Amino acid sequence: MNKILKWFVEPFSTTLIEMNYLVNLKKNTVERKARTRIRELQAFNVMFLMLISVLFLLSIFHLFLIFFSGWYAFVPLFVSVIMITLAKIVQKKRYFKRRDAYIKNDPGLIMND
Repeated sequence: MNKILKWFVEPFSTTLIEMNYLVNLKKNTVERKARTRIRELQAFNVMFLMLISVLFLLSIFHLFLIFFSGWYAFVPLFVSVIMITLAKIVQKKRYFKRRDAYIKNDPGLIMND
């Protein structure tokens, strides 16, 4: 149960840490274009938190719906878990690799694995 809870909370904690990082980075940045890009990333992170929150609430709703409706309520639960997994993968594999390159507008900074 603890692993499942950590799996659902991980995107929230990661995004909040990212938001703190961006706030500190914006304070230390003097270029106007870089600050604008940081604000855009902050807006993206807020939208990401909203997406994860909606999917999390839908998961909880469908979990309770299983008790009242039947086995076919597993399908929306399964879909919302897949969507959360895809969002986490995009955040880890795409966003974090390209964040610094986007802020400095330098495609050469994209990290490769």
